[in-house]
Formats: sequence, C-alpha cells, structure tokens
Amino acid sequence: MKTMNLSDIIRRNAELGEQLLNKEIIPLKVLANISINQLKPTLEYSLRSHTLNAHVTFGDYDNIIQESAAIDTLSIPIIFWELSNLKESFVYEIETENESYFQNYFDKITTELKMVFANLSKSKLVLFNKFSHLFFSCNSLKPTIFEQFVDKLNDFLIEYAPSNFFLIEINKVLARVSIEQAVDSRGFYLSKTLYSITFTKIYSEYISPIILSIYSKSKKAIIFDCDNTLWKGVVGEDGVEGIALSSANKNGIYYKEVHLIAKALAKKGVIIGICSKNNLEDVVEVLEKRKDSSLTESDIVIKKVNWIDKATNLLDISKELNIGIDSIVFVDDSEFEVSLVNAKLPEVKTLTVPQKTFEYPQTISKNLDLFFTLNVSEEDKNRVKMYQQNLERGKEVKSYQNIDDYLASLNIELILSNKSKTFFERLVQLTQKTNQFNLTTKRYTNADMHYFYNSTEFDIFSLDVNDKYGNSGITGLCIIRYNERNAEIDTFLMSCRILGRNIEKVFLSEILKQIKLKEIDTVKAEYNKTHKNSLVEPFFEENGFELIEKSDDKKEYLFDFSKHSLNENINYIKVIWNQELKR
Repeated sequence: MKTMNLSDIIRRNAELGEQLLNKEIIPLKVLANISINQLKPTLEYSLRSHTLNAHVTFGDYDNIIQESAAIDTLSIPIIFWELSNLKESFVYEIETENESYFQNYFDKITTELKMVFANLSKSKLVLFNKFSHLFFSCNSLKPTIFEQFVDKLNDFLIEYAPSNFFLIEINKVLARVSIEQAVDSRGFYLSKTLYSITFTKIYSEYISPIILSIYSKSKKAIIFDCDNTLWKGVVGEDGVEGIALSSANKNGIYYKEVHLIAKALAKKGVIIGICSKNNLEDVVEVLEKRKDSSLTESDIVIKKVNWIDKATNLLDISKELNIGIDSIVFVDDSEFEVSLVNAKLPEVKTLTVPQKTFEYPQTISKNLDLFFTLNVSEEDKNRVKMYQQNLERGKEVKSYQNIDDYLASLNIELILSNKSKTFFERLVQLTQKTNQFNLTTKRYTNADMHYFYNSTEFDIFSLDVNDKYGNSGITGLCIIRYNERNAEIDTFLMSCRILGRNIEKVFLSEILKQIKLKEIDTVKAEYNKTHKNSLVEPFFEENGFELIEKSDDKKEYLFDFSKHSLNENINYIKVIWNQELKR
C-alpha cells in the first residue's frame, strides 16, 4: 500500500469488499476530534488484504465522550484525541499561561478520559493513540510546557487505561513517515485534517496486526531455508566450518542477528523450522557442532531437509504441526524458490533475503508484526516445547498397530478446574485464537470473562493435559450458562494440539456430570459453522446430543438427562478435579 495512490487504494478496497461479502463483518468505529476520513479506505484495504472483512465508520466530529457512550460493544473503537485541537491555539497558549491553567486542563482531560474508560469498558478492544507533541516540539532544544503536558497525560494513560485499551505509539508512525510528510498544516487550519494520506497509509499498516491478532490472523511459524539464509555460504561445498554465521566472520554478523531475532520469537511461542534442499546430516552437524551458532538443534521444532520441492515440504510442515498453511512465513534467498511457493501456496507469506545482506536483519525485523499477539501467556512461552512433544507423539504412534494401545501408553491425565483465576488470561486468549475445534467461535474480552467469573449464572471449566511426554498447558475451555433447571453450552473449544486422543469426549462427559449434580434437566448446545470449524460439526451428535433444529450455518442440540446416558469412562484417561498445576 505504501506506493499506491489513494484512488488505487479506493478501487482495490472496493474489489476486496466484493470478494469478502459473505465473510463476517468486522466493525471499526473512529472517534476523533480531527477530520481523518481518509483512514476508511486505507484501514479497510489493509485488513481486507488479510481476508478480514473490515467496515470503518466514524462518530460525530469532536464528540468522543458521547460517541463512546453510544458505541456498539461489537465495534472496535479507534480514538484520535489530538491536543492540538483541544481549543484554538492551545499548543501555543499553554506556553504563556500559569500553572493553574496547566492543572485545570489536565484535570479536565483526565476527567473526560475516565468517562471514556468507563463507557468503553465492555468493548472487545479499544485502540487509543497516545498523545503526541512531536510536531510542535521537534525543533525545541528544551522541553516545552506543552511537551510536559503531553508527557503527564501519557503517564496517566499508562497507569489508568483499562486492560482492553491498547495504547498506540503514534510517535513511531510519525518516525516512519517523517513529520514533514505526516502532518498537513494547511489541511489542519482549513478543515482540521491534521494528517496526510501518507500518514494514514502507514498508520493503517501499523495498527492492523493488533486487530488481526484478535481474529486469529497472526502467523505461528517462521520457516527458513539454510544456505545463504541461516548462514552465509553453501554447507555442502564450503563445509561445516566454512560457512559464516557469527561475528567471527564479517559476513556472519547479519546471520547471527537473524538467529537472535528468531530465538526471541521462539520465546513468545513462534515455531522455528527449516525447509531446505540439502543433506540432512550436514544441516544437523551445523546446528550441533558450530558452537558460534546462536540457533541450535533444540530451537528448531521441525525440519524438512531433502530434495523435494519446497511447496510440498511446507504443506507437510503445516499438516504435521496442525496449523493452517496461512500461518507460515517462509524465508529463502532464492527468488526461484520464493516464486514457486508464491505460485503454489499464495497463503504463505514469503520473505526474500536481500542481496545487500546488511539489510537482512531489518528485513526480518520489519515483519515481526506478522507474529503479533496481544497477550503472551505461559502456554505461549512453552509452545515450542509442546509442539516438539507433539511431533514425538506422532513418531511413536507409527510403531503401534492398535491406536488404543498407543493411547494407553501415553498415561494421559486431565486436570479440570472451574473458575480458576490462575488461568484467566489464557482462557480469554483461547476464545480469541481457537478456530478449528470451536463449536460456537464466540470471542470474549477480559471484561466479558470477568462478568462470567463473577456471575452465579456461569461455570467456566478449563482443561489441562499431561502425558508421559510432558504438559500441554491449558488447552480446553467450556462456558456453561444456567437458567433455572436448564443449562446451555455457550462455548466449547480445545486446542488442536491435543486432539486425536479422545480427550474431547472425556472433557464433555465430565462437564455433563458436573451439570447433572446441580439437578439440571436439559442442556442446550449449538454448532455455528465457520470456514474453519467443519472438523467439529458432528461432535455433539457423536456424543449423545439430539439434533432439534438445523439451518445452513447452524445446528441446535438438546441433551435430556432423563433420556440420554453419559459416555462411559475411557480407562486410559485419568481425570483429576481442581488440582493446582505443578509446572
């Protein structure tokens, strides 16, 4: 989008809108005390390019408080509260006034901010631009009074903004664009249009990963080629000691820094893998013997090192890891290989190692937002280990002729809890990220989950899984809503990495047992169809629920305790209730 003009963006945005007509609408509402109408096509285009059917609307001009009170909780508010338009000439007037003027306006704005915080407390996500003085202070050697005013307000935001507010570092956008190109002084004085179209293009790209992340559009894996990608040189020709991958060689420092960027991603739960036309023994020898390599064998979750085409290998990687092919970023130095992957797997994001290798670390760094997640949970930090364990399970199952014998050998242990505060953030994250094994695909915020936790109408069951390979973390959630002698399964979801072991059947059965203890007569459930959850369409029918109503995109079920029996226990799965987890 950076090189596109506005008319091209508008045209392409309309085309994408037509293509996404049948997709769920993602409403975004801009609340602003400036004119920022050009944000609509740029932000919609940025998000629609990632198959998110975004629709941007605007609240009334300079009416943020009232608009925040009336906003639909399904909408994502984006707030431009520009102090330059607080009142006429405020930026310059504050330099001439006394301390009481400063304090009075500070008190006024913080009071209004608290009102906005309260009004938007139930929103899924609020994007709020931090206040900026950069345009007005960049030529001043000493801090101006306006600069101090802005800094104090930002300190207030950081301390008091609710957890569903994401504070946008607008100065970073200004730095990317340059102040001269970002701010339209003439437009501001004529029509209160403070920012240029160049700014809104970069701003849209800057905030898009935040929105994409809550709709499970973040990338999960970065897969590297080896020769001239993970190191400088060709290991088959130069030998293990002849390649460059550290500061010991003048060309190696760039590759070392890419290694470090990858390791930092792994700490946040991103999968690191290799897809290379090479000899496997050579690649393993580099990872094991080169002590100056920042990436080691233990950092690599999956390797496809062979002479098969890379598109086929990437498909195999997605299947073995049980992630969507659109969750992968692929890095290679060969334009031929990148073009092949682009042609065969357009869903894969590809990055080409630049010819000027000193630009390589920045090429990767500039794309880190592809992996953005709002919250990094303990499960995220341990995800790499969990994927490695899952691959080990996949290898072992091949040695068994009978699947039940294999499952019995795993020593599966389920630990179930109800409204455990320890797992609160992880459960919110599961509602926002789980797509495939998710019967209703309802997305909930911290505020929503707090309400469920504090209400006697709800139970919040969480699932943790252990087996002989290790702990899989909090990987299941079921939200039950009660109404007199009836119950409803509001949410039932599980991480795909624990499927295939009958855990889902036991989890549901244990929850139904808990519901029955409350002398409930019936349990309602439903399946809401999405383009990703066809896997679970028959789940309730396969577990004793009666189908009572059906449409193209929805099925409704009933479980009557007087008519239906609960599933029998599976003898190779042990169930423990309310045990504090030992990590």
